[in-house]
Amino acid sequence: MRILLTVDPEIPVPPTNYGGIERIVDGLITAFQKQGHEVYLVAHPNSKNKDIVKLFGWPKLHSRGVINVLKNTQYLTKIVNEIKPDIIHSFSRLLYLYPSFLFAKIPVIQSYQREISKKSSVMASKIAGKKLSFTSCGEHMIKTHPIRHKCSAIHNFTNTNFFVPNNEVKKEILFFLGRIENVKGTKEAIEVALMTQEKLVIAGNISSGFEDYFESSIKPFLDHPLISYVGPINDDKKLRFFQKSKAFLFPIKWEEPFGIVMAEALSCGVPVIGFNRGSVPEVVKSEVNGFIVEDVKGMADAVNRLNEINLETVRMDAVQRFSVESISLEYIRLYEQKLHGSTKVNG
Repeated sequence: MRILLTVDPEIPVPPTNYGGIERIVDGLITAFQKQGHEVYLVAHPNSKNKDIVKLFGWPKLHSRGVINVLKNTQYLTKIVNEIKPDIIHSFSRLLYLYPSFLFAKIPVIQSYQREISKKSSVMASKIAGKKLSFTSCGEHMIKTHPIRHKCSAIHNFTNTNFFVPNNEVKKEILFFLGRIENVKGTKEAIEVALMTQEKLVIAGNISSGFEDYFESSIKPFLDHPLISYVGPINDDKKLRFFQKSKAFLFPIKWEEPFGIVMAEALSCGVPVIGFNRGSVPEVVKSEVNGFIVEDVKGMADAVNRLNEINLETVRMDAVQRFSVESISLEYIRLYEQKLHGSTKVNG
């Protein structure tokens, strides 16, 4: 299969620092190539994935602005005409695809890591017809979408070869990793640690605009012997903290689209205890790889039930559902459905 992948022009594939979507595309490229597919990429000119057949660098390195959009749209149209892919899979702006909707017969997948805009997706769908379908990283994001029959939920993957358990390391902490702000539930994680008398390590950056939340709700607890804050961490440090963890706490108070940290924790054989919001019910199998709870008390009660969870099962389930091999095959199945003319992708 000849696959054309696109990402927004600001960040190279793979990213040097932050870039969640770019990391996803980088992993998919390598997985697709191993499966025998030809992969072409439209991305930042400094992208360096060795498994692509050819890189096409966007002429304009900003996604917004009329001139930038027009130039990049013209460029993508030229590329589609040149390489004639079997399928176009876009992680970039939907606007870039409009000429392909109008003049090409190639199936198009538009993927989102956030809520799908109802207005723009419905309009594009009317123009593109059966050629266009959508994916989101969480089922909860598309349940009430007006064109639900054209939407598919495919979760993100994590590097299950990097995030691995270490049975020689003592499990001695609860772990919280995320932006330090109210909707992520940092204070609630602290409350759970104090209720259970377990050590808690908090990692993550203090979000801009949430300095007052840190000062008032988090900092007063950092003198407590059970609570420590280590700031932002890289993947190596993240792995070490996961391997020391009895459980990963995910007390979110918003509709989190996916939450890749949950998949990373599970891959390390660490049970996840999360509030019943967003993607948590899609990732956590309660009493199998963690617990789905409603509040702080429920989370504390779950900490006291961790001995009921088989850690080998936690790891095996993560590899089965959240490895790049598994997720890339889900995309390939979707591509094949589109190529064979199916409009209802799942659900």
